[in-house]
Amino acid sequence: MATFAPHPSLRTSVAAIDVVANAAGENSVLPSTGAVLGFQFRGRVRAGEQLLSQAGVTGLQERARIYSYLGVTSSVLVRFTPQGVGRLGVPAAELASRSVPLEQLLPGARVREVTERIAAAPDDASRVAAVERFLQEHPFARDPVVTRALERLGDLNGMPSLAAVAAELALSERQLERRFVRAVGMMPKRFARLARFQRAVALMESSSGLAAVAQHAGYYDQSHFVREFRAFAGASPSAWRVRR
Repeated sequence: MATFAPHPSLRTSVAAIDVVANAAGENSVLPSTGAVLGFQFRGRVRAGEQLLSQAGVTGLQERARIYSYLGVTSSVLVRFTPQGVGRLGVPAAELASRSVPLEQLLPGARVREVTERIAAAPDDASRVAAVERFLQEHPFARDPVVTRALERLGDLNGMPSLAAVAAELALSERQLERRFVRAVGMMPKRFARLARFQRAVALMESSSGLAAVAQHAGYYDQSHFVREFRAFAGASPSAWRVRR
């Protein structure tokens, strides 16, 4: 896998762009805090029983998902920031737990054009550049209220209550929830749990002790961490490490 930092003009909406090759077989993919836009330029991918479109977007997932690769498969994957999928002109809430063909969201002729450009590109950098030009055609602006809520809910010194965050933003809890779900695709408390899980997964790449991972990711204790990990990954941290 090759990972590319996005063009500066895309950094509020795109966390990274990956070019990935997979041999035939299966892979369990953990849920993340942003939607993913995928372009398959070699082979095809199946998510469960669903054969994915060659160009499509997957919204926030609640749990790990099994992907099957039909032959050698190569893809460009755009990993959006929590609000970033709004660049495609659709509320994140409409994509949650779904994989949707890009042609259902944007003009089919333009989607086919960029897909063909990616397939014909001579190297990974050219493929990424084609995707970046495509994304730059679509304006994007973050909801400032949701941006502040994301900052507060990600506080490692202690996740504040939703009531406290709403009060800071001069909104009712229900108003904040509606704006958050529309922009991000998940209720704020659930998203905060997912963000903490994602931090733990990143820490597990460099730390051998689960107690240390639990502490630094913001869990109460190791037992709390294991329970939460099972809820999102479908396996204990130790079992997931063995699989990796």
